[in-house]
Amino acid sequence: MFEKSLDFKAINIPYNWNVDYWDGTHLSEYDEQTRIKNDFYEINKDSIARFGLFGCGSKYFYEDSDGSFNLKGKRVEIFYEVDGRQYRVGSHQKDPITYKRAYADYNNVQGPQRSNIESIHFGYKTRIENGDIKLFYQSVVALPAFTSIFIEVKLSANKDLNGDLVFKVKGKEVERYRAPLKAGKAGQINWTVKY
Repeated sequence: MFEKSLDFKAINIPYNWNVDYWDGTHLSEYDEQTRIKNDFYEINKDSIARFGLFGCGSKYFYEDSDGSFNLKGKRVEIFYEVDGRQYRVGSHQKDPITYKRAYADYNNVQGPQRSNIESIHFGYKTRIENGDIKLFYQSVVALPAFTSIFIEVKLSANKDLNGDLVFKVKGKEVERYRAPLKAGKAGQINWTVKY
């Protein structure tokens, strides 16, 4: 579905999740014909090719093979660099993530009101092992209703590391942040996507 140029419409909310599998099949949050909701926990994690959101004329997803994001047709990659060596933080098997942030007003006369979605999120978490270094990584793209798209990156390691978090768009480095890690403690950054 994500590889096709067709404009699929989301059902019930601005964006629906979708998973493309390696065998060419897919599973969406709602069945296109019956409009019945599918269970997120039925996703076969071992066969994911792409996972993300579609709706409002746009597609946002990650490639399971390398962890890169495709955000409105732009490739975004995230690396952790230590001593000149770049670790592609999304290059291992991933667990998909999606959730919505919403609120509902309540008053004693009318009771609960319709919920309002503030943002819809998707991404993944993974673990990377390379020699004696183990990185625990989570990357979640946020599509807020009224502000810019951002990526929430969480990273921790099994030992102290003095590295940089590197963001690339279309293969070119666009930003770099000092990101020293203390063993067993997570660091987090919210990066506003720059096209």
